[in-house]
Amino acid sequence: MEYNYYLQNCSNDDVIQFSNAIHKVGQLKTAMKLAVNNQDNLPCTLYSALHKQGFKLEDLAATQKLLIDGLDAEILKIGAKGWQKGKIRVRVTLEFEPDEPETNEPESPLDDLRRMMNENS
Repeated sequence: MEYNYYLQNCSNDDVIQFSNAIHKVGQLKTAMKLAVNNQDNLPCTLYSALHKQGFKLEDLAATQKLLIDGLDAEILKIGAKGWQKGKIRVRVTLEFEPDEPETNEPESPLDDLRRMMNENS
């Protein structure tokens, strides 16, 4: 489970409000981890979707590994000299994007000017 930069800098005790409810960020992170790791939810849905497209994973445990550690894989790109070995992994990212970016404005408009003058001295 990954979090975008904004949520990485949030404390678990910070709060978030959506759908007419307020919860701690830590509660949301815990719920998302449970959803990703729960064998009856996301792995089952992913297993079914992959199976319908012809992917033959051994079992649900392999699908869960795809979500957590990744599975050994090889990719052959057009124009490449051969197969490239690596891992394939499905990542789930929880994001929060502020409507207005945070700005770090100086306390006083003169602070920047003072700082520049001190650097030149």
